[in-house]
Amino acid sequence: MKNRQNETLSNIERDIIAEIRALRSSAVVALPPDILHSPAQLVHHFIRASHGNVRLRIRPIARELGIEMRTLQRLFANRYGKTMAKYQLNVRLEFSRWILTITPPTKISAIAALLGYQRVQDFNRFFRRHTGQSPLEWRSTQQEDAST
Repeated sequence: MKNRQNETLSNIERDIIAEIRALRSSAVVALPPDILHSPAQLVHHFIRASHGNVRLRIRPIARELGIEMRTLQRLFANRYGKTMAKYQLNVRLEFSRWILTITPPTKISAIAALLGYQRVQDFNRFFRRHTGQSPLEWRSTQQEDAST
């Protein structure tokens, strides 16, 4: 088991933990008032807000929320009908498809970076695995379908 102090957090994880701490200390909460008491709902919000970022690991978030990872997994699956990992993957794929349809086209390297991939090839591999096409092929297909 990793020592907590040796665990390096990604930027997205640090930002989310800072947001959780700010929510706890703030009298004004932009999110629903009971969200701090609903860890599954809060994690759902953070996965959505981060577009399913590949660098977002839930374990440090669970620790910050003071909940065991297994309990959080169970609560999330009961509420949303899928695992957090599956939901994160679906959100990442949904976001990447959406951003590929924007005109003018967004560079694939920019999309990969937004989703937390350090290498474009890793994003391309992820996208192809789940769609059967590279991001550029998928974009071309969508543009052809839109023009017909």
